[in-house]
Amino acid sequence: MKDEFSRFHPLVNLIFYLVVLGLTMFQMQLGLVLISIFSALAYYFYLKGREGVKYLLIVSFIFFVSSLINPLFSHKGGTLLFYLFTGNPVTLESIIYGIVSSAIICGMLIWFSTFHEIMGLERFFGAVGKFMPHMALLVSMILRFIPKYIKHYKEVSSVNGDEGENFIGKIKRGCRVFSITTTWALESSIDTADSMKARGFGVRRRTNYSNYKIEKRDIGVMIWIIVLSGIVLWAIHKDMIFTYYYPYIVYKGNVLVYIFYALLCLTPVFINIREGLRWRRLKSKI
Repeated sequence: MKDEFSRFHPLVNLIFYLVVLGLTMFQMQLGLVLISIFSALAYYFYLKGREGVKYLLIVSFIFFVSSLINPLFSHKGGTLLFYLFTGNPVTLESIIYGIVSSAIICGMLIWFSTFHEIMGLERFFGAVGKFMPHMALLVSMILRFIPKYIKHYKEVSSVNGDEGENFIGKIKRGCRVFSITTTWALESSIDTADSMKARGFGVRRRTNYSNYKIEKRDIGVMIWIIVLSGIVLWAIHKDMIFTYYYPYIVYKGNVLVYIFYALLCLTPVFINIREGLRWRRLKSKI
């Protein structure tokens, strides 16, 4: 199924993910965390369908393990539940805090999975290349260099025979191969720098080509994202919503803020639903 949100300008996609990931990562308000993870799941299932169940099982395992870590090592909180065999107390607050922290981690993993699905390197460079051309060039060179480094390492390793089957011999061979490959990498980077200098890199301001053009609908969605995120940030700043976990759980929510945040996180889903309805209406007129 083609995702309509990925047809927008890459800058729109990047702004959306920066806002959603930032709000997911840097706050622990219970309502916002739940909205974020359920919105991420909704969009993930739209993109992947049943094929994404395996990844979600891995994420669920991470959630379960991460939830157990906090109450085992953090013993803050005023509501005592029981004692571990080590004598350390387990509190309700530490359990809830661990569950929320794990939900944030899992929500980030799911959001990043959808980000990787719709963006890709070409669209990422299309979004940042015009505004940060040097950073885009640096990232592209690094990503190009990694497979070359791995390939050269394998080639050097294949022509260096084993120095015996013992453990020390394998370590010596690995160190020698790593040293040779690193020397090659440094020499290659110097050659690349000299070549770029000879071709005039840095003499003038770099130009940038992009086949992505910002349209009216891109501007509309960007304004939508900025306004909704601004409302949520203002509500957080004014303590209209908050959740405190220690020493006791204190919660304050606001339904209107939750609605605005849900509209923000579900923006890709709404765009796809709207496009699906539009397509059905056009087909019915044929």
